[in-house]
Amino acid sequence: MTKTLRVMDVERFATKDGPGIRTTLFLKGCPLHCPWCANPESQSAATQLLWFSNKCTACGGCLTACGQGARSGRPGEKPRLDRAKCIACGACAAVCPAGALQISGTERTPESLLEEVLRDADYYEASGGGVTVSGGEPLTQPEALAEFLSLCKQHGLHTAAETCGAFTPAALETCAPWLDLFLFDLKSADSARLAEVTGADLDRVTANLRRAVELGREVVVRVPVIPGFNHDEASMKGIFALALDCGAKRLDLLPYHTLGKNKYAALGRDYPLGDTPMLTKGEVEPWRQLACSMGLDARVGGLFLFQERVTLCPRAWPWLPRGCSSAPRGWSGSRCPCGRCPCR
Repeated sequence: MTKTLRVMDVERFATKDGPGIRTTLFLKGCPLHCPWCANPESQSAATQLLWFSNKCTACGGCLTACGQGARSGRPGEKPRLDRAKCIACGACAAVCPAGALQISGTERTPESLLEEVLRDADYYEASGGGVTVSGGEPLTQPEALAEFLSLCKQHGLHTAAETCGAFTPAALETCAPWLDLFLFDLKSADSARLAEVTGADLDRVTANLRRAVELGREVVVRVPVIPGFNHDEASMKGIFALALDCGAKRLDLLPYHTLGKNKYAALGRDYPLGDTPMLTKGEVEPWRQLACSMGLDARVGGLFLFQERVTLCPRAWPWLPRGCSSAPRGWSGSRCPCGRCPCR
């Protein structure tokens, strides 16, 4: 039987999920229920319909396309959606000209995903980029994921996984041989609080983090900084100490944002954190300084070297490190004299 991955979305030209220009695959399904999750449609493994009513033009196409009676209303008015009748078949989304109706969750083979990923192989090579699997929790689909990642490695692609750490030890052993980088969430050092708010088992998360480090993979711990949850000195000290105890060296602090808030309404759900304001980088900066004082290489925002580069080469690609003086502006040789740049 052909293995497939349940895919939520494929984002090309991503620059925040690992080094360089990347393609990020968002997979469906996550065992956690973090109230600040920016991709709430990733929590369920089932296919779901999202309705962005603000995009609806009231064209009425979905009224005739739906065979389940889930859409109703008068011509010229925005239709109503009865989610109890909706089977997420996608018929309405297929005829929606404004993209107000979207289906999340399609079965894709590793081979079809690889074909899509390889379209941007030149960009990966020039920028030091590659492929990132995210979610949801990508390691909840270990067999098909390992097959996809192995195909990527056969083509020489850099691979990364963005993970919450809530997966089985067997899943890690299955996928780790094909991964170069783990972007590993560590949300709290308080096991009871973590379980209550997110559903995560801290012992499992830290065991998987330690094992990823032991396997010699590059590991970057990522800490979402959330008001009312861990945005205080005691919580941050605990997280940083735990990261160090697990063998981590680099840590990224991710300020709380509400960029996924509209997705909750599109799923017919209330946003759990209400009107909690977003955090600025300045508000998180004290925690970066604290992490550095404890011995971690800490940053705010999770930028990799690529985002700190500027274009000097007259070609569209590649990129030279900021401050590189070996290659003069307008240089068009086959390789930068500094030996550190990915120029070709």
